[in-house]
Amino acid sequence: MESADSDLFDTAAVERSASEFEVDPAALTQRLADHQAAVEELPGVENIVYEWRKQYEDPLIERTAGVYYLRVPSTVWDEFGDALGVGDAMLGAVVDVHRRTVSTASGVSSTPPDGVAYVALDRTL
Repeated sequence: MESADSDLFDTAAVERSASEFEVDPAALTQRLADHQAAVEELPGVENIVYEWRKQYEDPLIERTAGVYYLRVPSTVWDEFGDALGVGDAMLGAVVDVHRRTVSTASGVSSTPPDGVAYVALDRTL
């Protein structure tokens, strides 16, 4: 899988999450890129957001020219984790970077409601 070239995630957020989940920051950065590339490859960012908007209640937090900020059932991350083939610590770190990114950019609570997770998807890839 080709890595996505995205500036979506703040380096400090990646480093904080890597430290908290005890994973390598470079490996975390690569998994974040792999996730963005996987979404872009199949089914595509615009298509997955469209599907989530039909499937889930009010998933769109904010849309900018470059990014979708979303709230989805936390089970979505289980599927992404399986697709990425990562362990619990790395998946936790990936989810945490997304949480930090969405809450910082959109102003939503840094702690999503129970059963909900945040996802940031780059629209420019």
